[in-house]
Amino acid sequence: MAELRQTTKTRMAATVLAAMLALASVTAQTRIVPPKNKYTPEQDVELGEKAAAEVRAAYPVITTPEIQRYMTHLGQSLVEAAPPELNNPAFRYSFTPVNVKEINAFALPGGPMFINRGMIDSAHSEGEVVGVMAHELSHVLLRHGTANATKAQGFQLGALAGMIAGAVVGGGVGSIISQGFCALVAFAVP
Repeated sequence: MAELRQTTKTRMAATVLAAMLALASVTAQTRIVPPKNKYTPEQDVELGEKAAAEVRAAYPVITTPEIQRYMTHLGQSLVEAAPPELNNPAFRYSFTPVNVKEINAFALPGGPMFINRGMIDSAHSEGEVVGVMAHELSHVLLRHGTANATKAQGFQLGALAGMIAGAVVGGGVGSIISQGFCALVAFAVP
């Protein structure tokens, strides 16, 4: 009987210790604090939509409905799982697959995301695609584009959209976008 009481006490102590550790791990999680940003979430959306229009003019968008639905499904699943305190209701998410062979994906302020075919083709699993998309979503949620612009200071909103799109796209096409010559880009992209 004494042995049974000791086993019960040990189990209870182990249960209490496990509960305390679980509670400590929940309260000890790293708190995510977005960087300083002088732009409003609505300005993020405006910038992102302007930059997205420039990217859509420069990149061959994949229009296959099944692929578009699949990318939107994956993206919306991530948005639904995002921390509510970071997921601003002003954001307008879109998940656009582009027919570019480079392994890349990028997100613009306010929600537009572009996923290159090369990244999808090279992924070994859906989890790898979702992982890349989650990384890009974190840039939107933490408002990195406009936070970086806040550090730089002094740019006009319209010019900033082209600069953000150009910086994200990179290379020669990005340079052209950042200078605002979108019409030339349509002829330069293979």
